Amino acid sequence: MIVTRKTTTAVVIAVSILAACASSQKYPDSEEMYVKASALTKLSAAVESTVRYKNPPPELGESELLALATGHDPVLLENFKGYRVKVLRKDRHSVVLVCDAVGTHALLEDAGCTGPMDRERWKGRLTPCEFSIDTAAVCGGD
Repeated sequence: MIVTRKTTTAVVIAVSILAACASSQKYPDSEEMYVKASALTKLSAAVESTVRYKNPPPELGESELLALATGHDPVLLENFKGYRVKVLRKDRHSVVLVCDAVGTHALLEDAGCTGPMDRERWKGRLTPCEFSIDTAAVCGGD
């Protein structure tokens, strides 16, 4: 087999393209994220209400808390099938974080004590699936 300069160049270009594709982050669809953001404000309000007024036991896990908060309307949680949903409870407030299916990147984050959607984290550089909202700063200390 004769290896020419053109062949070598073509192989280097092909490998570079494949490496770039493999390492690039997959950004979520904007339209889908806006729909999910709207749904998240309703879910986070339900979780906030549960944490604030139903006084669930502190040892209640995330999935149990989500089930308790959405028992009256399971569609609130069904809107996020295929995503990792996390809940942060602090004092009598909560934050709901939606991440990609594997729980690697944060997509949406909302404190239940606020009306509008708090953070559209899918925009720009993708960040780790970790909470970034401080409930004391956003919700107050009540």
